[in-house]
Amino acid sequence: MASIPIPNGAQIALATTFGAATTISAITNAKPAVATATGHTYTNGDVIIMSNSWTKTDNGVFRVNGAVAATSFKIEGLDSTDASKFPIGGGAGSAREITAWTQLPKIPTFEMTGGDAKSFTTSYIDYEKDFEIFTGTNPERLNFTISYQPYSPAYAALVAAGESGTIQVVRLVLKDGSTLYYPGQVFFNKAPVTTKDQEMVNNVSLALQGEITRYAKLP
Repeated sequence: MASIPIPNGAQIALATTFGAATTISAITNAKPAVATATGHTYTNGDVIIMSNSWTKTDNGVFRVNGAVAATSFKIEGLDSTDASKFPIGGGAGSAREITAWTQLPKIPTFEMTGGDAKSFTTSYIDYEKDFEIFTGTNPERLNFTISYQPYSPAYAALVAAGESGTIQVVRLVLKDGSTLYYPGQVFFNKAPVTTKDQEMVNNVSLALQGEITRYAKLP
């Protein structure tokens, strides 16, 4: 019987330091995609957040794989061969390396909401039944709580992230070493939830602004 995945023991962190933007002049339509970025300093395993006009990669967090002669690098896990989803030339933009993370300890709850299908119903006079047509998905949000520790680095990092109004990244590392990245805008409620006989916590929400990416543990 295959092992059953459970989140117990997972480690959660918030990206708190980003490198300077590196210009990406092009990304190939390939599997994996290769970015041209003359003068970049990325090395294998670096984690970057990208900005470009491809809706599947804009604000997306990716891992560098195979930097070559400081002029290009492979984007691990990115299959951009379908030009209808990744228009030729649309990969040009920029990337920033995530260089430091702040651990977010003591997380009682961590769950996604939204992402359910949007649709409309249509009917035709010559059909006896109606039809539901999917049109996309509703916005996704990551909601979690954190133990109330107002003098901790985690509290300070969440306050700064919430006040910045810019795209932030939450990282979830599972016990097997695999990692999920959640890019979005942070809302942090500095006032703790106070319920008798229960631990005081702060509520945190991350409105996703990019695709969630998943990576296996590096060998």
